[in-house]
Amino acid sequence: MQATILMSLLAYARLIDRCNEASREFAILNNGVIVRRYKKDHHFERLLQIRCDIEDADRLLCLASTAYPEAVDYIAKAITTARNSH
Repeated sequence: MQATILMSLLAYARLIDRCNEASREFAILNNGVIVRRYKKDHHFERLLQIRCDIEDADRLLCLASTAYPEAVDYIAKAITTARNSH
């Protein structure tokens, strides 16, 4: 099962800064790409998109809960969406 995590660039930067470069979590985060998403007010926002297995998303959720709690909502939403779609 795959999860697609979308998070603000600020949340991504803060989370990856608190991550050990030799860890699996760093590798997962480092696999993200910047995407543009259209907003209702006719502007675009830039987000970081990470596609990963649900198990990897769970790892990121555990990391975020201690390292940068502001990123938890982004990851939890992706996990919930992935689990509900199957």
